Amino acid sequence: MIASVQSRTLRKAAELVGGAAKLARRLRVPTSDLIEWMNEKQETPAWVFLRAVDVLLDETPPPAESDPSEPPSPRESAGSEGRSGTWY
Repeated sequence: MIASVQSRTLRKAAELVGGAAKLARRLRVPTSDLIEWMNEKQETPAWVFLRAVDVLLDETPPPAESDPSEPPSPRESAGSEGRSGTWY
């Protein structure tokens, strides 16, 4: 069985903050509920998933500054084209 994006997100967030108990405190949920969601015994509430995504974003270091002489990555260069509504 492939783990859902919700359970993988919760597991990664727990790993980054030092365990399920610490993540549960940070998310302000009972540890027992968090473990149920991590093990896919119950569906993860959307608000818990979104808070876990915030934890991942807060705990993940930003990418290293790139050399200005290097061309931008496809992701960086896609930002301005995507806003105009033109996708190739």
